[in-house]
Amino acid sequence: MKRLIFFLLSLLLSVSSTAVSCSNALAISDKYNSHLDTSVSLAAPASNLTEDKLHQIKAELNDSSWRVRLAAVEKLENSRDERALDILLAVAGTWTERWPVKIRAIQFLGEAQYAKAVELLLSIFNNSFRNWGCPAIKSFTASALGNFKGNREVFNALIDGLSDPELLVREASIRSLGKIGNPEAIPYLVALLGDSSAAIRLSIIEALAGIGDPRTIPDIQRVYERESDSVVKSVALKVLDNFGEKGQID
Repeated sequence: MKRLIFFLLSLLLSVSSTAVSCSNALAISDKYNSHLDTSVSLAAPASNLTEDKLHQIKAELNDSSWRVRLAAVEKLENSRDERALDILLAVAGTWTERWPVKIRAIQFLGEAQYAKAVELLLSIFNNSFRNWGCPAIKSFTASALGNFKGNREVFNALIDGLSDPELLVREASIRSLGKIGNPEAIPYLVALLGDSSAAIRLSIIEALAGIGDPRTIPDIQRVYERESDSVVKSVALKVLDNFGEKGQID
């Protein structure tokens, strides 16, 4: 019992002393998503990942500065080399790693559709201890899971994510379900079209568009007719237009 208490105290101290705030982690990740020039990749192509470069990256990931570790992770962006992906897997699975570093590793694993990462990503998503204190971890994990189509565990986890108390997690789960495109998600998404958050309603409309099932046309049309938010209303109209239904509402 004493050992367990000591472990929990150590973990709490580690989290409080090493982790940047959740808002900072989200801001850093959003900065990359919004402003990173993707025309010039920072990552070394898989063919150029020599043993020397991998050794250097591993050394940088042991640096005491989280910014150095983040830069090391960035070097693995777009790589499909299994050695690089295993490094990202280790970073994402490190309990005490700083949120910005962990988030980038999670993002890259999702983008690579690395099958070995699914188990860890589901653990991060489902285990409150793994994302405790920073909803951004869970929301970015939900986004990463959207890259794994056809996986029933992933689908079920994202359905559960629709009822998460954090708006960011709900929104990311909705978008990933739209990306996966499984029509089984439709009744769960339609049930949330009356959500008080315009961001959630917008995400649902876009997810339904991603699934592309014409059976959702009446639901989207009702949103268009009743929606008070101009952005949501405009997107609903565009989706209906894409479904070939614009003539019915003019």
